[in-house]
Amino acid sequence: MGCTVTKKPAATRSGPRLSQVSDLHVTGATFVQMNSHEFISIYRVGPRIGQGSYAEVRRCELKATGQLRAVKMCRKDLVGQVELQTILQEAEIAKRLDHPNVIRLYEMFEDQRRYYICMEYCEGGDLFDVITKVAMFSEDQACQIMRQVLSVVAYCHELGIAHRDLKPENILFEEKGKGLFVKIVDFGSAARFESGRGIIGTVGTSYYIAPEVLAGKYTETCDEWSVGVILHILLAGKPPFDGRDDHEILANVRRGQFSLDIPELQNASREALDLLKKLLSPANARLTAKDALQHAWFHQQNATQVDSSRIRNVMKNLKIFGKEQKLKEAVQTFIATQLLTAQDTKELRAVFQAIDTNGDGKLSHQELLAEYEKTMSLEEAKVEVSAIMEKVDTDGSGFIDYTEFLKASVDMRKMLNADTLASAFAIFDTDGSGKISAEELRRALGSGQDSEANVWKDIIMEVDQNGDGEIDLSEFTTLLKSRL
Repeated sequence: MGCTVTKKPAATRSGPRLSQVSDLHVTGATFVQMNSHEFISIYRVGPRIGQGSYAEVRRCELKATGQLRAVKMCRKDLVGQVELQTILQEAEIAKRLDHPNVIRLYEMFEDQRRYYICMEYCEGGDLFDVITKVAMFSEDQACQIMRQVLSVVAYCHELGIAHRDLKPENILFEEKGKGLFVKIVDFGSAARFESGRGIIGTVGTSYYIAPEVLAGKYTETCDEWSVGVILHILLAGKPPFDGRDDHEILANVRRGQFSLDIPELQNASREALDLLKKLLSPANARLTAKDALQHAWFHQQNATQVDSSRIRNVMKNLKIFGKEQKLKEAVQTFIATQLLTAQDTKELRAVFQAIDTNGDGKLSHQELLAEYEKTMSLEEAKVEVSAIMEKVDTDGSGFIDYTEFLKASVDMRKMLNADTLASAFAIFDTDGSGKISAEELRRALGSGQDSEANVWKDIIMEVDQNGDGEIDLSEFTTLLKSRL
């Protein structure tokens, strides 16, 4: 669906390495590991599912658990400094994003020939492939997809991140033929920005790029334009700006003129057309993602309903969740970010999004209060929510992020089987000795920063039953299971 328009400096060959990524990142609520083991010792490689200029994507299987993942395998002989920076940038941004509709990056490997980037596997394929098969979606289906995409855009923009290459190929369906839950991928073209200041660099794909990007003066609202183009395709089955080749497509994009009075849109609702027009407006009049989520179209379409008993169960789990000692909390974070499957989180994710009424990808004090008020008095609800925010909001952001929610809501009794515990243990045991040392804890939980060695020795002493100054798998297992 068009070629990529990118202006970047020429690549240089200087033997790039991924050493800029530290051994283990525990930033906010996510783990992204630079694994020192051989990729094939941990994963079983499966069929190819994608191909790029310097990389291929294959399905793979985590040997310890059988969990399916995707791996981007980048050939070193084709990767220059620019491509390496793209890989590193995607990893750095992945550490900051904690949203149910953003693809999760698990870990990275490097050997003499390749870089390996392991991420979530979405078996449903991308939106482009689905569009080519079904031509058009119903308006209700389009609404479900757009709500999720705009939620990601609003979330990223609040963090000062613009995606800059939103298109159907970068929207994946989590499952095949089982609903419309999507994940946004490929943050390699993303840019950090400061509010009120422009973004530099002409990056995007011809059909979806905003006219102001082509002019070289733009802000993060270029993403909302791309969303508008995608919405037009979902409703009409074709893009608003077309042409015989990229030159003609880009010329039409620059003019920015399109018509809503076409046969393909004659059955679209007034609300859908209004949102479309406001997303494909000039930059100074364009609707932001945050405001778009409050548009009447999303309120008049049928929202996905979640059984009230499921919501009550999750709210009960949030109430009883307690702060744990640092090591146990870190392991629970690892399990929530790396080992939970789509099936494990399906119901929890639906509850999260039902509570997240403004669609910003996180739960506020007010949203929790509104939910608890359904089953108790306002005063009781205020007490409960204050206690929950104190315990569950572990990074002190003032909101409950998605992983914080999962960590507090998932039934850890079901998760802490032998394979899961062994996989979690191996993350901390970076030298493969079969024991976790104070130094390994410092590197993992200290995010690579210097801190007092006594802190980590004290944690070891609390868990170390045999007095050898390290934690073995048995002690690790006892720690987690004894405090459930």
